[in-house]
Amino acid sequence: MDLCVSMAPAILQGYVHPTALRFPSQPHRPGQLKQYYLLNAGVLALQVRDGDKVLDLCSAPGGKALAIMQTANPALLCCNEPDSHRRDWLVKTLESFLPQSQTRKAVGTVIVSSQDGRSFGQSEAGTYDKVLVDAPCSNDRSWLYSSSGQQGEQRLRERGSLPGLQAQLLRAALAAVRPGGIVVYSTCTLSSCENHPVVERVLNTCPKAQAEDLWED
Repeated sequence: MDLCVSMAPAILQGYVHPTALRFPSQPHRPGQLKQYYLLNAGVLALQVRDGDKVLDLCSAPGGKALAIMQTANPALLCCNEPDSHRRDWLVKTLESFLPQSQTRKAVGTVIVSSQDGRSFGQSEAGTYDKVLVDAPCSNDRSWLYSSSGQQGEQRLRERGSLPGLQAQLLRAALAAVRPGGIVVYSTCTLSSCENHPVVERVLNTCPKAQAEDLWED
């Protein structure tokens, strides 16, 4: 089931259809803003407030960055994506929903970065109030709509190496956030080795970080 997020100017509005209906994706048209974006709502756990400095460490294709801009007015939102193809996709998403004054690289609150996400712990240590790690994963959801057996086999092979990368990205995020800040780790996979074990593995080496139980919220 998809969550349809309406990009209204004043408030974030979410719509979930009561049946298994897929909302259509709107095409990118240069110079025109879109009305809604399809995403999951994990970004809301960041609790972004006005004036926060926020890092979206693995930003492409950009939906969660848009949700951040709808929930608050951050002083800075750094959208990072090292892969050039996915970064182009990210830029088009931002252009489709945000006024150009907010997405110029030298002006405004939103910037696009191309760093290796694992380097932020050294290059920008303690810089951000909130960091989102929507980590690269084996993405079970895409398998449901793929008819390629070869692609499925490739994703199964990737599962062996992804937890190591995910742990490195999460450690970088914990180093990039200021003391008392918030880091959210999320994936779009049901693979158990890419979720709780990654978080537990990193927390065991970062004694100053504390996990929060979001079930009650």
